[in-house]
Amino acid sequence: MFEIGSTLREARVRRNLTLQQVEEDIKVRVKYVQAMENEDWDVMPGVTYVKGFLRTYATYLGLDADVIIEEFRSRATIASQEHHEPFGGASVIGKPRSHRGRNTVVLIAVVCLVVLGAIYALGLMNRSGDGGPTTQPGALGITSPSPSPSTSAKPKPEPDKTGVPDWQKDLVKIRAVRGDCWVDVRRDDAQGVALFTGTIRKGDLRKFRGKDIWMTLGAPANIELEAAGKTIKIKSDVGPWNVEIIRGRVVQGPDVQG
Repeated sequence: MFEIGSTLREARVRRNLTLQQVEEDIKVRVKYVQAMENEDWDVMPGVTYVKGFLRTYATYLGLDADVIIEEFRSRATIASQEHHEPFGGASVIGKPRSHRGRNTVVLIAVVCLVVLGAIYALGLMNRSGDGGPTTQPGALGITSPSPSPSTSAKPKPEPDKTGVPDWQKDLVKIRAVRGDCWVDVRRDDAQGVALFTGTIRKGDLRKFRGKDIWMTLGAPANIELEAAGKTIKIKSDVGPWNVEIIRGRVVQGPDVQG
């Protein structure tokens, strides 16, 4: 096991590079470069960002990116085992989740058992000669819920005459023209279905269909973005940069969450 941060910092110093030079070259903000060198993972927006930025930075410094990523993954695994839950919780290293919801369910179950036990005990105390209980649950103010009418399933969106559903009509194109770019593309919003997560190499083109598309660009200066046949101007050269396309309307910025 080695220190990721010190390895990155020493490699940068050997090449006589400043943090500002690194930001300009790999299009990753200085605060995230410093976070990697200080191993301050909670500063990063998320685990996928950490892996993408580590790979970009390590490759830029001439280091073996796979070794750096594997070391980070091994630490993440240890952290998740210590907290007894999967890696990727509230923070980058993971935090134990609250068990309040589980405790509430247990409490409700216990109360139900106590009520049922009381009903059964009263039934035994008040049995008539024919063996039938004289005390009914209704006498205790407990009524059985009436069955609710079944609801019909919502109809699925009908495709148009071309056979393409409405949500798939719009086409988003991401082309890496000036260099590699790490991207995270999802349907609807930042928590939506992942359509692609990885690095688009220089010269490559990726296409996605959807009315609502959310994406994060690691190096926005390196790509050209097109939606519904129109070129979208990226307002920043430094990543991470979020872009959301909603029915043709574009919202972008470092803090756009969908």
